[in-house]
Amino acid sequence: MIETALLANWISLTLLWLISLRMKDSSIIDIYWGFGFVLICWVCLLSNQNDGLAVSITQGTLLSMVTIWGLRLTFYLAKRNLGHGEDYRYTKMRNSSKKDWRIVSYFRVFMLQGVLQAIIAVPIFIIFGTNEVSDSMPIILTALFLFAVGFLFESMADQQMKAFKSNPDNSSKIMNEGLWKYSRHPNYFGDFLQWFAIFVLSLSTGSFFGVIAPAMMLFIFFKLTIRLLEKPQSKKRPGYTQYMDDTNMFFPGPSRTRD
Repeated sequence: MIETALLANWISLTLLWLISLRMKDSSIIDIYWGFGFVLICWVCLLSNQNDGLAVSITQGTLLSMVTIWGLRLTFYLAKRNLGHGEDYRYTKMRNSSKKDWRIVSYFRVFMLQGVLQAIIAVPIFIIFGTNEVSDSMPIILTALFLFAVGFLFESMADQQMKAFKSNPDNSSKIMNEGLWKYSRHPNYFGDFLQWFAIFVLSLSTGSFFGVIAPAMMLFIFFKLTIRLLEKPQSKKRPGYTQYMDDTNMFFPGPSRTRD
């Protein structure tokens, strides 16, 4: 089951890499991030059904959560990114690469994402890979509540930022309203909370190993994504350093502005 899901994801990533070579745009990998987990989850379900295994309430809940999260993120990023050329982060890596970027991008961008997806998908593998799922309603309801809060946080933050950027008058301004008043990256917090909910759901199997998913998400956000995003922002947007001083980086909280 796990091998089949990872194989399907590897094939998809390789095909996407070939498309990126044609488009000369490695940043299309970002669009696939959420869809990759949807693919992994559905392949796990179909593999179990081929083995004659019934779908538990916990597994059905997981499938719904991952599908809703992954497809929303995929469509949002596709609508936002397609047609605007390669993201500057990937262009910078392409230009600084001393070796053939076609080969480098396959391993450094596409296969690296596949490895990260395999690690974060651990609670998916745990839930679909065991027959000892308790279908505990307290766990399921807790997971659904956390997921709903995270989903609303991420989708609302994305829409608030979209509306902000759509106004030309805001081109040099800093988004510090709505959820962005309480966190510099409320969309990422919502993303994390949804994966924490998936970990909570995996507790119905009696295993705690699913904690690796939210832990890895925190590592990616704290050590990679946020650092790459905020470094140029602090240079090109006046007042961003002050915004960083006043506002929590990740977990929402009151402003630290001192009167």
